[in-house]
Amino acid sequence: MKEYISDYGMISEDQIIEMTKKYSGIVYALHTDHFYCGNVAAIVPSHLMELRIFNDDGEFKAIRFELGREFYWRYISDTDFRNKLKCERDSFLADFKNRIFDEVQYLDIDKTISDGTSYVNTGGGHYSLPVEKAERILVRSYIDYDDNGILSIDDNRIVRIMKEGEYYGNI
Repeated sequence: MKEYISDYGMISEDQIIEMTKKYSGIVYALHTDHFYCGNVAAIVPSHLMELRIFNDDGEFKAIRFELGREFYWRYISDTDFRNKLKCERDSFLADFKNRIFDEVQYLDIDKTISDGTSYVNTGGGHYSLPVEKAERILVRSYIDYDDNGILSIDDNRIVRIMKEGEYYGNI
């Protein structure tokens, strides 16, 4: 198991709703027939392909590649990861900033016709987000180094949906 992962496993479709009750944050759910992003879990397990529940400190992610199969899941907690790094002997590898890469990505939003939490993208598609005046998302990638010091990005997570003009600072 990678150092940044706090917990992981496999769960059935029947167990997914119960599992989500352990985590708090914004829900991102990708179903075979729709996308949902909000504060309340609006999940249809029989059509669910990917689920993320995220906040500034961590993310629960469950994914499957075919309907009817079990979900692979993992939970990342930056607090847990920082605590694990305290045991690292190499000072470079012990520094949290050397083990992550934060990237701010702009959302596809037509601001002239979007309003409140309802957004229209530049192609005319409609979607909603639980944040008014959303403009960007902050994505955190987790970095590992092999024995030769070669960097690889092992995983990533959504940290937050950012409002217009918001700066993410040191999360």
